[in-house]
Amino acid sequence: MISAGIDRLRQLLKSEKIMNAKKAAEVLKKAELKIEDLVPFADFTHPPKDGYGRKMVVLDDRFEIMVMSWNPGDFSAIHDHGYTQWGAVQVFGNVMHNIYTNAGGVFKLSKQEILPKGSIAKVNNALIHQMGNVTSEPYLTLHLYGSDDTEGIITADAKIYELECNLIKHTTGGAFFNLPDSEVYDSQPIGPIDRKTFIYHASLLLRYYERFDDDEIGLKRDYLLNKIQQLQTA
Repeated sequence: MISAGIDRLRQLLKSEKIMNAKKAAEVLKKAELKIEDLVPFADFTHPPKDGYGRKMVVLDDRFEIMVMSWNPGDFSAIHDHGYTQWGAVQVFGNVMHNIYTNAGGVFKLSKQEILPKGSIAKVNNALIHQMGNVTSEPYLTLHLYGSDDTEGIITADAKIYELECNLIKHTTGGAFFNLPDSEVYDSQPIGPIDRKTFIYHASLLLRYYERFDDDEIGLKRDYLLNKIQQLQTA
């Protein structure tokens, strides 16, 4: 059963005939969601491999509403949102937000910002980004993704940018680091990656690897450490 605030958001979305990212942010603001509306869907005990908690709250023909749970240190992988045409995210903590671009044929981190608690960010299918919790407290975020001409799951065919593999991996599910092959159904090379961007990505991935203790992760850790050393001395 959804909360009153999320039901209010659902009804507002149902009443809108024409949507875009700006309108999605306006509707989300109008819904006046409170943290209490999200708490029933919190998942702070998510598996360490997932990187953050992810709960589908509303699955409609035109939109999806999800609640994400972020413990200190949690980060998503770099990703887009599949078939999403419009959407918005409301944060209930101070969220690290990284935006990436492929301008000029080089993949790079183009903007890094803190989304202040309570703020709303617009989302569309051109956005390649990453979110994470660099604070000392857990928090929740509300995610709205929509499309007016997509059949099926709106966030299907999301692309995960695994810089350590120089691959873009296609998946339907969470934007998690270290995706298993069973969750990937297509991939292609990224192309050249900005050096500083790779080193930053590798530092996040190394912190993620600290959650595990097995030989496979050990090999991946050694590879990243060697790659960072090579880039820093190049």
